[in-house]
Amino acid sequence: MPWNDWQFWIVCVIALLAAGVVLRPLLPGRKARPACPGCPGDRESAGKKATLTIEGAPARTGREPGA
Repeated sequence: MPWNDWQFWIVCVIALLAAGVVLRPLLPGRKARPACPGCPGDRESAGKKATLTIEGAPARTGREPGA
């Protein structure tokens, strides 16, 4: 091993940084960030509900008695 060669140490540092970049997404515990700073996160979009309509009238859920 060329322990006294400065080029050896530069290449080792670059290889370690590249390994960190490649392995970082595989490590557990990372939360996904929104695509952009202004985009809503999971908490904001999880509480919004849409009303389903069919030709302007609310759709039936199928949970009414006799349905």
